[in-house]
Amino acid sequence: MNRFAPAIDVANAVLYEGYILYPYTASAGKNRIRWQFGVVVPHAYASRGSGESPEMQTEVFLECRRGSLVEILVRFLQVEARQVEAWNGVTFEPVASMVVDGKWHLTFDEGIERQVRLHARPTLQSRIEVPIAMRAEDRIEELVDADGELVGRIVRRRWPLEGTITVDCERLPDHKRIQRMRVRIENDSSVVPGERSSALRTAFVSTHTLLHVTDGRFFSVLDPPEKLAPGNVPPLLNRHTWPVLVGDQSNEQHSQLVLSSPIILYDFPAVAPQSAGDTFDALEIDEMMMLSVRSLSDAEREEAKATDPRARAIVERAEALDAEELQRLHGTLVRDEPAASPFTADPLGALDVPGVDCVFVDGVKIAKGSSVRLRPKRRADAWDLFLDGKTATVRAIHQDVENLMYVAVTVDDDPASDLHDWYGRSFFFYPDEVEPLVALVGGD
Repeated sequence: MNRFAPAIDVANAVLYEGYILYPYTASAGKNRIRWQFGVVVPHAYASRGSGESPEMQTEVFLECRRGSLVEILVRFLQVEARQVEAWNGVTFEPVASMVVDGKWHLTFDEGIERQVRLHARPTLQSRIEVPIAMRAEDRIEELVDADGELVGRIVRRRWPLEGTITVDCERLPDHKRIQRMRVRIENDSSVVPGERSSALRTAFVSTHTLLHVTDGRFFSVLDPPEKLAPGNVPPLLNRHTWPVLVGDQSNEQHSQLVLSSPIILYDFPAVAPQSAGDTFDALEIDEMMMLSVRSLSDAEREEAKATDPRARAIVERAEALDAEELQRLHGTLVRDEPAASPFTADPLGALDVPGVDCVFVDGVKIAKGSSVRLRPKRRADAWDLFLDGKTATVRAIHQDVENLMYVAVTVDDDPASDLHDWYGRSFFFYPDEVEPLVALVGGD
């Protein structure tokens, strides 16, 4: 029995978030900067002032009994380098790509799923340690043309990974059955010489932790009961990860299952039922991604298929979609009456134009380049709590198929805002969730 089954779909979305982004080609600029989430680098690399962490720590409150058993599953990707080499008659030479009998082969780094499973009895064991040990491996695939001539090869290489998972359990004073459980992941691997892309070859990538308790329950970190609220007990310390409840939602404050993720989620996250497969960008809508893939040129599709087997699966799934499947992806809610707009209608909305590039909030025009203050109202996820009151720059105005308007922004005090703008990642808000700060320079 897989006790983690209720969480696996969400955990897999976390594992592959940002793995490779649309248009899923190796040549795309956004796919040259990879492995952004849940990266646990070697201690030796972190000590050089890289700014990246060699550890990840999850803390949760757990109510348990003497016979309670916690199963812990640590999951991550190990980077595997895929190098294409051409045979020149004497030796093999590394190349970015080559075509053999019409089939394209590309040099690219792939991610290999890894996991370490361990068990703890919180009332009987105050600490356990389990090593992470993944051996090096080289595999060679020869490339032979239709005439049987050797023309090249593909060399796949993994470097050894070493680390430790430490689990600590400590009973809370004045709480007989409640324990603080800490899961700490550390990377002690050697560093591959070179730039960050080389160092990542011995990193734990997209690292996350799953916890399941038998005969017990975990409490929500987002919405704990009063007795475990900040101020009543010493606060939990989570580093580079965000634990949320998963599974049975009969009680919103506790569950037997926890997903601790490097991506901020809300309690009881779920993959949309109409989603037929991952697109490696959980912030986007499947319908939009599938339509975008179908709009790629033949050359782009062929490059995407050659870039990565998972990218190939996305392209082939998009190509196979029929009209009925696309309609199911749309997932429009049927209402007896039209829903009231949550914000003042856009003055340009009635005009017969292909699209709009601005909205009006309190009579002020907001368009690309405008400065706004964020005032999230719907509390859609935990990000709304962090972004409330932040100043941001508008990057685009979008309109969906139901004619609702959205303001796409990057946060001004985010040091990576220029990078986010470069590869097209923004936060989205309704117009009534932003306050104009200054009129757009040169605007009307």
